[in-house]
Amino acid sequence: MTQTISRTDLARNTREIVDRVRRGQPVLVQSYGEDQVVLLDALDYRILKALVHYAVGEVSAEAIEPADDELAHVIHAYLDRHISLAKAAEQMGLSRFELMERFERLGVPLRIGPASLDEALDEIKTARQGKASGE
Repeated sequence: MTQTISRTDLARNTREIVDRVRRGQPVLVQSYGEDQVVLLDALDYRILKALVHYAVGEVSAEAIEPADDELAHVIHAYLDRHISLAKAAEQMGLSRFELMERFERLGVPLRIGPASLDEALDEIKTARQGKASGE
């Protein structure tokens, strides 16, 4: 749920507000009752940008900033059902549960459970790698 604060609150409590945003709570900053800016976690922002590019069919190098290119391709592959949630999480450097939480918060459809034998094998491989690394 988005929290609404004033610019004064932001100035007085910057560190606390940034910490909340980094934990996944967007913050809407208002001045005199008018919306000014929305603060989002950086990865949530990049995921949302990738979703927009996907929705409008932009996957060209010109449409996606170089820093977001790899993330956009992972999101596109996940939405096109080429990779599983676990594989997308692995490629993004997150745990499956962290990515699930982000996707739920951002309204990204979750595909839980493998749709094919190859997906099931990918999920087993990812789970074994996570166990071996102490995740």
